[in-house]
Amino acid sequence: MDMLEIHEAARESDNVPYHEFLQYYKIGEQIVYGFVEGKDDFSFYRRHIESNLSDGWDVKLIKSDNKAKVLKTFDDMEWSRFPKKRVCFFVDRDLSEFLGGEKRSGENLYVTDNYSIENEVVNFKTMECFLEDALGVTDVNSTEFELIRNLFESNLMAFSKAMAPVMAQILLWRRAGANASLDNIEPKRFFIFEEGKIRLKLSFEPPERRIHHAASKVKVPQATSKEINDTEAEFRGKQGLEKYIRGKYLLWFFVQCAKEIHGEIPHICEKYKNKKPPKVHIELSVKNAIFVLGPRVRCPSSLKTFLERNYGAYIREVALAA
Repeated sequence: MDMLEIHEAARESDNVPYHEFLQYYKIGEQIVYGFVEGKDDFSFYRRHIESNLSDGWDVKLIKSDNKAKVLKTFDDMEWSRFPKKRVCFFVDRDLSEFLGGEKRSGENLYVTDNYSIENEVVNFKTMECFLEDALGVTDVNSTEFELIRNLFESNLMAFSKAMAPVMAQILLWRRAGANASLDNIEPKRFFIFEEGKIRLKLSFEPPERRIHHAASKVKVPQATSKEINDTEAEFRGKQGLEKYIRGKYLLWFFVQCAKEIHGEIPHICEKYKNKKPPKVHIELSVKNAIFVLGPRVRCPSSLKTFLERNYGAYIREVALAA
C-alpha cells in the first residue's frame, strides 16, 4: 500500500481512530504504532513501549476512547496492507473471563493480566517509591519499613474484601446486559481512614447497603444476596480479589492510602517524631495518578514479552532487510 492509497483510505474511513492511524502511518520510517483505550492507558503504555524500543525508534499511539473502539479497529485493519508486528492493540481485561472470555485474540493484541492497567500500579513497591520520591519519606529503618508495608497491605486487603460484593453485583449487571455507568459508584462514599487504617463507615458495613447504594447510583436493580454471594465466590476461586477489583476504584484507594500514610509518618518513624510530616513534592490525585505513578511501575512481564514478540521482532526484520 503506497502513501496515496493510504490517504485515500483515510478519507473513506468512518472509524475515527483508524482514520487517525492512516493519516500518521509512514512507510519506511522507524516508527511502530499502537491503539489504546484512553489517556491513562496512553501514558502507561507509551512509557513502557519507549523503554523497550531500540535506539532511533519511536512509537505513535492512538487514543480510541474505549475498549470497543480499539477492538473495532482491530477488526477493521486490512492486514494485507500493514505488517502485523508493527501495529499493536492494547486493551483491559475487565471481567471478560467471567463473561465467556475475550471475544478476540491475536499475536498483536495485548490484554492486561488483571482488570486494567491501573491494577498494575496498586502495589507496595509503587507505594514505597512514591513515598520516597514524592512524599519525602526517606531513611526509615527496617522495623518502620515493615510497619508501613503491613499498613498498606492490610488496608488493601480490607478495601478489596469490602469492594468484592460490589464487583460481584457489577458482574451480574454485565451478564444481564444492563447499562450501568461504573464511574457513578464512588468508593469514597463507603470508607474512612483512622490513624492511617481504612475501615468501612458504619452505615455501609452490611454488604447489602453498599450494593443498594451502588444500584441507586447507576439506576439498575440490585441482585439477591444469594446471587451476590455465589458470584463473589467465583472471584475468590480465581487468584485473589485484587485481580478483579475495578482499576479506577483501586487507584482511588492508592491515592487516599498514600496521603493517610504520609500523614501518619510522625507516629511511625522516629526521624519525624514530634514534627510535621515531610514536605510533599508532588501532589497526587486520581486524575494525575497514572501519569505520576506510571514511571514508578515495573513493566509487567507479559507486556515485556508481548513488546519483544511484536515491535522487537519487527525492528529486527527491518534491520536484516536493510
